[in-house]
Amino acid sequence: MGASSDIGAAVVRALTAAGHDCLGWGRDVGRLPARSRVVDLRSPTEVDAALAELPERLAVVVYAAGLFDWAPADAGDPGVWDELVTVNLTAAMRVTRGVLPGLLAGAPSSLVFLGSAAAHSAFAGNPAYVASKHGLAGFARSVFLDVRDRDVAVTLLSPGLVAAGAGLRAPGVRPEQLLRPADVADAVAWVVGTPPHVCPVEVQLQPQRTA
Repeated sequence: MGASSDIGAAVVRALTAAGHDCLGWGRDVGRLPARSRVVDLRSPTEVDAALAELPERLAVVVYAAGLFDWAPADAGDPGVWDELVTVNLTAAMRVTRGVLPGLLAGAPSSLVFLGSAAAHSAFAGNPAYVASKHGLAGFARSVFLDVRDRDVAVTLLSPGLVAAGAGLRAPGVRPEQLLRPADVADAVAWVVGTPPHVCPVEVQLQPQRTA
């Protein structure tokens, strides 16, 4: 999910290169990979319809969809916040409920949520995003506990700022200081490729150098 973003598209490429038969979901039809489905995660009806078309057995699901808002608490638009929380958290929960039967049937399998540094720390200027990623972190931890003994690995993969999308609009940073979409995709491929008896429950990525 989120395959029309730079990060999501990179994840599809990395998993395809690792031998997985990937189906990407996304909103922007012009940016989706060749094998994909247009799904607006803000619409429960569209999500449920797409879930109904998935195969009975799933090996890997990656939730990489996300929205961002640069706005302090006293200036943010509640309508924008509602949409952000829907995509970053509520839809992730709905998708998880829909794919878990397939992941359980296909176990050992992997469910990966793309988190953020904002899942673990608070930052000024984006309270809704921080709240949504904190919520996703709690959800991922709980889902792991629910399915770990049935051989579904659940991972929260949290990169710092990435040179894509909202990361490029972060104040005071240069693209060369940031992670690349391919870095995140390589980490997803590593998580998915770990042995079935191991689960990297939480992984955080940061650039090695600060300048």
